[in-house]
Amino acid sequence: MKRVAWMLVLAFVCGGCSGKQTVPSTPASPLVLQAQQLREKAYRALTVGDVGRAATIFAQVLRIAEGVDDRRMVADTLNDLGGIAGRQGHPADAAAFHQKALGIAHELDDKPLQAISLAYVGQAAQLLGDSEAAMASYNQALLLARELKDRKTEAIVLNNIGLIQQGQRQLAEAQQTFRQAMALNTELAERRSLASNWTNLGAVLQEQGQLSEARGYFEQALNLDKELGQPEAVGADLRRLGQLAELENRSEDAISYYERAYGAFVALKNTQSAAAILKRLSQLAKANGSKDLAADYESRLKALAASPVSK
Repeated sequence: MKRVAWMLVLAFVCGGCSGKQTVPSTPASPLVLQAQQLREKAYRALTVGDVGRAATIFAQVLRIAEGVDDRRMVADTLNDLGGIAGRQGHPADAAAFHQKALGIAHELDDKPLQAISLAYVGQAAQLLGDSEAAMASYNQALLLARELKDRKTEAIVLNNIGLIQQGQRQLAEAQQTFRQAMALNTELAERRSLASNWTNLGAVLQEQGQLSEARGYFEQALNLDKELGQPEAVGADLRRLGQLAELENRSEDAISYYERAYGAFVALKNTQSAAAILKRLSQLAKANGSKDLAADYESRLKALAASPVSK
């Protein structure tokens, strides 16, 4: 699995907007302070993979922002909600949120907000499968980011452009674009974004048959995600390493990675991903002639199917 839209979600939502915020000339009102505290709470919920809770909190923030008529906060929160909608599998809703935010950005003549919103509009188009529209939005966002010398947004947009190039089998171009994003994030010490760059670069190298180099990048991403306390990303990293181990005919290593990924997803109550891992483990066990182990995985899969699905 590639880090497609989540790159934007994690970098923009969890880190706040990358554009320069206007410093208020007067102290923030109690309601604005409450909204800011709620956003931080939502970011923390996202960090541990609790997307539903984050969505509920961002909805509260939007109501407050609209109540105090803080247009910038309204736009920021619309982008937050759009990012959540995309992550929950509702790209059309995401596109609507981001288009509203972009409209406010134009209304305010706020170029940093325009760049961010354009990037989000591109993300939604990418999720909807419209690569042409996504590239158009990303290119506009990239031009604005470079005009503003907003290197964080530039790196994020480059990463997602690389994903489109990869999807179109332009692997050499994708590798170059990911390396540009990686260089920017290294310079900026944007370590969370850097982990995503390593993952996506590794995926391109894997497609090019450079499995050893791909494994190196996947392992770097895993170690950094562990260090940064990103459990959802850790689970995805372990799953990816398991898939690569299968390609390298390292069955025992693949099972080890998958077992750890399963544990990570169970801890996150991500039953959908945990079930997918168990199915693959069962298949591997059967292929290896381990009937008892396969039966154990299938038993766990049945128990998981009977539990509430949270994600």
